Amino acid sequence: MPAYGIMFHHFHGDSHAPVQGSIPAEDLAAMIEFVGREHVLPAHEWQARALAGRLRADHLCLTFDDNLLCQFEVARPVLNDLDITAFWFVQTSVLQGNLERLEIYRTFRTRCYTDVDDFYDAFYSQLDVNELERSLHDFDPATYLAAFPFYSDADRKFRHVRDEMLGPDRYQETMDSLIESTGHTLHELARGLWMDATHLRALRDEGHILGLHSHTHPTRLAELPRAEQRREYAENHASLSRELGIAPTAVSHPCNSYDRSTLDILRELGIRLGFRANLAQTEYGPLEHPRADHANLIERMHACTSRSSQATSPATPR
Repeated sequence: MPAYGIMFHHFHGDSHAPVQGSIPAEDLAAMIEFVGREHVLPAHEWQARALAGRLRADHLCLTFDDNLLCQFEVARPVLNDLDITAFWFVQTSVLQGNLERLEIYRTFRTRCYTDVDDFYDAFYSQLDVNELERSLHDFDPATYLAAFPFYSDADRKFRHVRDEMLGPDRYQETMDSLIESTGHTLHELARGLWMDATHLRALRDEGHILGLHSHTHPTRLAELPRAEQRREYAENHASLSRELGIAPTAVSHPCNSYDRSTLDILRELGIRLGFRANLAQTEYGPLEHPRADHANLIERMHACTSRSSQATSPATPR
């Protein structure tokens, strides 16, 4: 296993309610202890070693995608307490006041329903039954998104329908209609989701590395024409450079979606270090370092804790 990053997204605590996949500050601290604080390098050191080819297999770094406010308010204090700096990957359209629906839709389905299965039922009720059946006729959840084992079969089915059957435009139309029918609004759901430029500059001043994550966070960026990919990253680069006063040199690929054109565009923009969203490859280029999702790590941690408890507990009488 090569050196890798640990990928985080959602946190809960204080004013941030739990959402699907979110963790509290205590779990973040426990995960860092589990992997070994001594193995977690400061972001600038990890980057320097990566660029010089001097990373060891036990060198880890922490990464945060999507510039979510919960990361700043829940995770950052833990990093400060442990004197750790990290990589923070920024989608920049939200800095300009745009409402990026991917995160809003996630908030809607996890906060406005009893559980995510209730949302899935409501979502499918909006769709044509015959078209849905045809789309799922040969669908095998065991093979779809196999590189992300933390997804449930229901999660895989939803993402298949979203991405393969509906596509971006029809999915947006369906979700916006569902949100309106429940009496919610996009602006209401977006409140408190993202950091602003002040938060990003504070992270910069504390020694963290801020990098690219596309401008509007398309879920299938690699399927966009080269010109559209260039626009996504050129605007991302220009916006982040403008807000921080320094040009970014790192990237994480949104939804792990990239191709050779993407990598060429990033190199042309001066990006020298990049991260994938999984550990699925056996060889990694400088713009596709592997990452382990925190969901997989926390599962390993709980499994080890459970085995340890069983090993130290007295035998059960027969």
